[in-house]
Amino acid sequence: MNPDANPAVRLAPEELRTLFLFEKLSEEQLRMLSATGEVVDVAPGPLYAEGEKATCFYVLLSGAIALSHRGNGTDDLEVGRTRQRGVYCGAWEAYLGDDAPEGYGSSVRVLEPARFFVLPAWKFGRVVREWFPMAVHLLEGLRIGITEAQELIGARERLLALGSLTAGLTHELGNPAAALARTLGQLQEGLDVLAPPVPVTGAVAVPRDPLGRAEAEDRLLDVLDELGVAEPDDLAPVLVEHGVSVEFLGSLGGRAAVETYARGLSVRSLVAEAAAASARISALLASAGNYAQLDRAAEGWVDVRELLDAAIEMLGAGAGRAVGNAHVVKDYADVPRLLGQAGELGQVWTNLLDNALDALAPGPGTVTVRVRDGDPGVVVEIADDGPGIPPELLGRIFEPFVTTKDVGQGTGLGLDIAWRIVVHRHHGRLGVTSEPGNTVFRVWLPLTSEPPTSELSSGGEQ
Repeated sequence: MNPDANPAVRLAPEELRTLFLFEKLSEEQLRMLSATGEVVDVAPGPLYAEGEKATCFYVLLSGAIALSHRGNGTDDLEVGRTRQRGVYCGAWEAYLGDDAPEGYGSSVRVLEPARFFVLPAWKFGRVVREWFPMAVHLLEGLRIGITEAQELIGARERLLALGSLTAGLTHELGNPAAALARTLGQLQEGLDVLAPPVPVTGAVAVPRDPLGRAEAEDRLLDVLDELGVAEPDDLAPVLVEHGVSVEFLGSLGGRAAVETYARGLSVRSLVAEAAAASARISALLASAGNYAQLDRAAEGWVDVRELLDAAIEMLGAGAGRAVGNAHVVKDYADVPRLLGQAGELGQVWTNLLDNALDALAPGPGTVTVRVRDGDPGVVVEIADDGPGIPPELLGRIFEPFVTTKDVGQGTGLGLDIAWRIVVHRHHGRLGVTSEPGNTVFRVWLPLTSEPPTSELSSGGEQ
């Protein structure tokens, strides 16, 4: 702010009453404001910038200003201009007291010489709380409700955007993946002609212990060396892996036949590895496609085990594979389908699983996913054997912005969103117990989406 006039200039009570913001105040209130605030002239240029410490509440008396927001980018986006006398800006949320934002929530630029009635933020906040306590309570409730709704809507929009992106990618990648699988299948058929599998009469058991494997390779190396086969050290392990016996190798009829057959088996092994990788890619694409479509489905009958499998697969933990040094173990019982929103429940499982896997990093550990009959309903438990949740955070773990992760590693909204989906949207229960080596998040979901007659709660053991 660049004041060009005497900052001690006051605005008379009768002139304050001409401003729509103050027109209903009493004479005593107007006199108090008049004695507290100052009239300040400001030259064109920045009045304040978004994020700067919010120290003043401004009421425009004359001139023109422009309001802008930074949003998610680095450039300010102008959202409005005005010359309207009496419009206000600055630390207008100071009435929230200790909960008020520390910085300005927008930027304001003076477009032409302007005059403002300026109140210190602390004074403005105090008089609003003292003069209008009921209005302050209503505004606080409205602000909390809007903030919570924006968080939930924002999370859902991000999930929808991710789903759309995933659906597009899986569609584009699906065709080449299928073509690769077909090509590898045809190549395998061709190899069956050039290098047919070892017949049963020529095969031996493949040793699994290192010593037995080394001995088998040495025996085959002797045969390959005697025949003068090139690169016998590379071919012997392949022959052992396919269970080729010394007798069968000797029956092939000379160096050229042995070398051709051995290299054919080597190529067969490479094709088999490529086919397995191709099948893995196709399975991942199918899982990603299913995951992307979940959020588009309306409420319907769902199997929580299928949703859990999709979330596990998306996190790269399917089929007992390790994620980093962590393993995911599934323990599913037969449970009935329940009425719910598949996409939202998928988001719950993803958040809980992701947190469990993070809790184990970087050391080894196990995440156990259990599904049980809830009598009636379904119970899902996601447990990890990590260090546990600190006792001082355990009772607040479902609150917004509470997180056990390091600074910059999480928003603290995942569990809050999960709680809202389970409790508010599906009328279930979500709880947690934790001690070193055993942290368990437990979700109970009813078979229908109708609210139960008993009161629901969150946090602690359910």
